[in-house]
Amino acid sequence: MPRLEVRRISEEDVYKDIVRVPEVHRFDKRGKTIEESTVCWIDGTPHSSLAVLRGYQESDKAEIHMDDRTRNRLGGIKIGESYDFTFARAGWGGQLRWAWTASETGYRVASRLGVIGLILGFLAFVPVLVDWLKSLFGCISRGQ
Repeated sequence: MPRLEVRRISEEDVYKDIVRVPEVHRFDKRGKTIEESTVCWIDGTPHSSLAVLRGYQESDKAEIHMDDRTRNRLGGIKIGESYDFTFARAGWGGQLRWAWTASETGYRVASRLGVIGLILGFLAFVPVLVDWLKSLFGCISRGQ
């Protein structure tokens, strides 16, 4: 659990749900380094939240850089304060949840269109599956 001081993120990363942490401090509970651009759960603050962890090459100091929205989602943590952050890689569900609620409109719209496409694809497959099962059970019941 690295104790990291909260800092502001650079302007180009605001509202992108990105958290920047130097690689030496970017590891999970087992001590394994978390690769850049990994969606992770961030804990160690009043609330947990999802964000994409990225590197911070300008310094190896124990710092974490994030925007106001991310700080608010983590429970209103303060700039200049230090917290014992923990990071855990998000699974498929966490990645979808991150994209579904992302600040960046592109991520949010793409994830929602993807889920709608998956549901429509499943609904289109149901009649085919029903016909296949009918023919399978028809062959079995006739003893063929």
